[in-house]
Amino acid sequence: MLHREPVRAPDLLLLVNTWVLCAILLVLASMYGFSFERGFGNTTTGSLEQGISAASVQDSTVARVQNAGMYLICGMLMFPLVRSIGEEFRRDILILALLLWVLVSAAWSDDASASVTNGIRMSLDVALAFYLCKRYESNDLLKILMLVGSVAAVGSIVLIFIFPQYGLQNRDPLYAFGAWQGIFGHKNICGSVMALLLLPAFFVQLDSRPKRKFRILYIIVLVIIIGMTRSTGAWILCGSSMVFILTMRLLVKLNRKDSWTVGAMLLGVSVVVSCWIASDPGAFLRIMGKDPGMHGRTAIWTSLMVAGWQHPLVGYGYRAFWRGLSGGSAVPILQLKWTGIGYAENGVLELWLELGAIGVLLYGMVFLRAAVDAVYCLHRSPSAETMWYSTVLLYTVIGNLWGGNLLLPSYLQCVLPFVAFVGLRREACRSRSPAFS
Repeated sequence: MLHREPVRAPDLLLLVNTWVLCAILLVLASMYGFSFERGFGNTTTGSLEQGISAASVQDSTVARVQNAGMYLICGMLMFPLVRSIGEEFRRDILILALLLWVLVSAAWSDDASASVTNGIRMSLDVALAFYLCKRYESNDLLKILMLVGSVAAVGSIVLIFIFPQYGLQNRDPLYAFGAWQGIFGHKNICGSVMALLLLPAFFVQLDSRPKRKFRILYIIVLVIIIGMTRSTGAWILCGSSMVFILTMRLLVKLNRKDSWTVGAMLLGVSVVVSCWIASDPGAFLRIMGKDPGMHGRTAIWTSLMVAGWQHPLVGYGYRAFWRGLSGGSAVPILQLKWTGIGYAENGVLELWLELGAIGVLLYGMVFLRAAVDAVYCLHRSPSAETMWYSTVLLYTVIGNLWGGNLLLPSYLQCVLPFVAFVGLRREACRSRSPAFS
């Protein structure tokens, strides 16, 4: 009689840890809650009452309990490495300065309690990024993110075909009615998160044929979901990321002289295209199938720029600008006649409104350092993890042009850029060390 070998305790602990982390990352990916938690908001009546703003959902009891539970479990996971994470904070002066500015903004914030609470959450998110880089090898982290993407894809397909009242967007008959949103609260969130979770599949190292076949299936399914969201922004994110990945893989295979030549040509093409877009943005938007007014975004930006110049250096305080008709958002809301608006539709503008030019400068310094590290590492030692980190940087730039948020707490799209910042810093230091040479 055959006896099954019992699962060893370390293996079982690793399995449990992986699935717990998967659940945490899935909650972070959901942004403001899953679609089945906010079904009323997916109706025309519910959307008129709630909008799609953060406040209406995050103030709910379910979202608060879910958020608190997630951070409690995060704390339990990170506790064994708390000293190492603390050392990482002390070593990375730029990231530490950015987070301190986030917390200090409570001193002049229009809502000090919100600034402190959300600042702590954002600090925990960055601590989670340090934990992921400390606890896991890069390839293992890519596998975990593919697990998150697999669970999100399966859950989305179930809701789309079996529970369409949650899986399909039904809030507005005139705007993308029936678009796929899956387990997420909006089609744009679904598309952008799926595009982010698609990236690891192009860089993960797999050691068997069945796993490599699964990767192909994974890519196909996620691309289909992204396409069916009807989110132009997600299509651009997905397409530009794939072009960037192919370009990187081409350049690393060339010798130094040829790679610089091809890189210069591509840079020249990018400059020409950028100049054309800047000279006639309406034509570009029409080609991409978007309204030249970007569905009201240009009017939003114009109104918010006026509000931002009231506090240009320090902003209104972290997560304290959007307070309905009682804060800095009052005038833009009245001008736009849109009570449901809850963010600036541009990541840099949102950051400027909250933390001012100083906050934008601090984040820009962190990002620029990561970009320099990426160029150095791709030139010196173009590994799979370096290329993934670099693609996350590109994703962050493009994703924050007409939406996104650079420092939104409890959001995977803000956690993974910090993983890239930390990972690129580590790879650059390793490449510069004498031992590497």
